[in-house]
Amino acid sequence: MKYRNIPVLILGYNRPKHIKKLITSLKKIKPKNIFISLDGPKKNETDRIKCHVVKNEIEKINWSCEIKKKYNLNNLGCRESVYKGINWFFKHNNFGIVLEDDCIPNISFFTFCEKINNKYKNNKKIFTISGTNFFNKKISNDYFFSKYNHCWGWGSWKRAWKYYDNNLSFWNNWKNTNSWKLLHQDEIERKYWEKIFNKTKKRKIDSWAYVWTCSVWKNNGLTVIPKKNLIKNIGFDIGATHTLEKKLNHLKAFSLKFKKNLIGPKILKPLRANDEYVFNNHFQGKYYLWPWVVLKVIKLFLENPKMFFLKANRVLFS
Repeated sequence: MKYRNIPVLILGYNRPKHIKKLITSLKKIKPKNIFISLDGPKKNETDRIKCHVVKNEIEKINWSCEIKKKYNLNNLGCRESVYKGINWFFKHNNFGIVLEDDCIPNISFFTFCEKINNKYKNNKKIFTISGTNFFNKKISNDYFFSKYNHCWGWGSWKRAWKYYDNNLSFWNNWKNTNSWKLLHQDEIERKYWEKIFNKTKKRKIDSWAYVWTCSVWKNNGLTVIPKKNLIKNIGFDIGATHTLEKKLNHLKAFSLKFKKNLIGPKILKPLRANDEYVFNNHFQGKYYLWPWVVLKVIKLFLENPKMFFLKANRVLFS
């Protein structure tokens, strides 16, 4: 079981129930090298207690493995904590798997990562391996390529992560080039991502994932997606930073048996049907632009008033 040799980075903060479920799932896989990066508590007793309980759950890992820990003393926030955690991870490893505390993998994902790494570890065009498949349509091959580097359970290489630019220093110039304008077939998609990246650069959005996506696109990177979804996301709750709505918590994680040699596309280019589906259904991009954003707000208020006021509160007081 060579997949046990793949180093694993666990990213966490203050959700002990989530970290417990993740550790339970990893016990079936028993990875030999585990790196744990936890953000520190905010300045209140409740957060300190939650973060302490998370550390207690980490101490319950009882299979034979080497564990390295990086615990922040203070709260750095999602972007800084995760960025520094992944940097630390890739200083020690050329390849590895990254799991946030709410991303529950199965053995199939580890097997998939092992095989894709063997096939593409020296291919500089391939930046990430995702365990998440939102498309979930019938695919004849074992995998396909996407421009979207989903981070709900993913693998990557030091050679790719070196392009992560936490300050998005290239964005203001790049967004005015033909390279950027030709990246998206649809103008709505382009305008959506311009809005997201503008806010991310100004740190109005506390997201390392958007920075990573922009960095991957700037360097023409591709993501490998398995033919079926291999990750269960359990993070759709009130405590989530970004995934408050439950629109995707039904996404089933499949257990797949892969042959020795995976079959994939011969040409390295994104599956356009998947990328269109992901933008329209996962990101629901147009509903963050005028005038569709008004319809989204009205719909949320009518269908889920509690969630409406929770989101409004975060916008007003974050």
